[in-house]
Amino acid sequence: MTRNMAAPSRNIPTIFAAFGATGDLMRRKVLPALFYLYNSGELPAMFRVVGFSRRDWTDEEFQGYVRGVLEAHAAKSIPDREVEPFLSFFTFQKGTFEEPASYEGLKKTFDACDKEWGVCSNKLFYLSVAPEYYDTILNSLSDSGLADPCDPNEGWTHIIVEKPFGMNLNTAKEVDELLSNLFEESQVYRIDHYLAKEMLQNILTFRFSNNLFEIPWGKALIDNIHVRVLEKIGVEKRGPFYDGVGAFRDVGQNHLLQMLALVTMDHPESYEATAIQKRRAEILEALHVLSPEEVRRSTFRGQYDGYLNIEGVVPDSDTETYFKVRATLSHPKWEGVPIIMESGKRLGPPLKEIVVTFRHPAPCLCPPGQPHHKNEVIFRMEPREEILVEFWSKKPGFSFTTERRELHYMMREASVHVPYVEEYAKLLLDCVRGDQTLFISTPEIRAMWRYVDPIIDAWECGDVPLVKYTPDTGEVLEEAAYIK
Repeated sequence: MTRNMAAPSRNIPTIFAAFGATGDLMRRKVLPALFYLYNSGELPAMFRVVGFSRRDWTDEEFQGYVRGVLEAHAAKSIPDREVEPFLSFFTFQKGTFEEPASYEGLKKTFDACDKEWGVCSNKLFYLSVAPEYYDTILNSLSDSGLADPCDPNEGWTHIIVEKPFGMNLNTAKEVDELLSNLFEESQVYRIDHYLAKEMLQNILTFRFSNNLFEIPWGKALIDNIHVRVLEKIGVEKRGPFYDGVGAFRDVGQNHLLQMLALVTMDHPESYEATAIQKRRAEILEALHVLSPEEVRRSTFRGQYDGYLNIEGVVPDSDTETYFKVRATLSHPKWEGVPIIMESGKRLGPPLKEIVVTFRHPAPCLCPPGQPHHKNEVIFRMEPREEILVEFWSKKPGFSFTTERRELHYMMREASVHVPYVEEYAKLLLDCVRGDQTLFISTPEIRAMWRYVDPIIDAWECGDVPLVKYTPDTGEVLEEAAYIK
């Protein structure tokens, strides 16, 4: 097993080795995020990106590709004075995942870089590849010595892996066992970019840095919680990947369950990564696993019309593009509180939020003839990043009539946020700095799959019908409204 060295300082020599350097994730997220970090002055002074791919490219050709990606993302030509120093970080190593000689070549590139810098650099391996390549790549990294520190007293090795973390509990365990046999848990960084969203990080601050609601936060105060990620976009060009995964694995098993964890977890002992990961894991382990009968009563799934015509989707696919699930926690603090998770594609204007609905006070000093209202706190990511606290007050005038009011905090204008790029920039920087707070731990992964597997198994057995819905409407949301 490779031994990890001390956590990196703020400006430490780092080599970022990208497996699958010309893949979709690198193009859409990682390269723009690295440029964002560069422009923000956050990258180490000694930094190198080594692209690893089967293409027969020179360094200059790879740099030209990176320039094209950045300009496509920015939708404009970037001046040489801004991009040339950044492009100088990039070199290319031709190779295949299976050939030992490719890893020998990569090691020579690392050694040459260390010699140039005159230091033992740290190695950050990013696997922008399909999970079926993990075994080959990770074992080759270990066997070749690439993942070993170049000096017993210097250097660290970090491994970045992307979701999906397996396709079920068994395959997730296989991936984790592979990683744990070769590396320490402190070296493994599992990315769920939702955890890096500013608003989700703000949930911890809102709850634990204030004393507005936290002491009674639980079943005594809260009636229900609704976690929703409703998307305007469809599957588009992701057909081959998406059809084998579906909405629940793609979004529910990770993003929504992490949102659930943040809004229900107990107070961490500190802001240390291990303390926060521990609390997230504890609440995820408290999820009540649904029986087949409960799956039939408490879940809904749908597929939008036209999905079957997408390239890469099998003609008779029963993959869901929308789901709704009623979850509960076997936890004294949350007993009896329903948590509704809902997400899907082609549902009209995007809406991503957590709505916490409070219990109606009993007894209530409510004006005669006026409705009995429930208050809400909303943590919203789209269409605006904001926190809303809803309450009711008396209207000015001679009658005692109530009206809805809001305490409203908008974090920033929507135009300021750069989706994906900002989140990936934060995550990549944390990988360099050795901070795992925003990354998923092994206990969390296992707890999430333990909850998700029985639902998917019941769906695959046909226990819950797949409902067709008209895209770009709220039709399916109304049809699933009985789950609450």
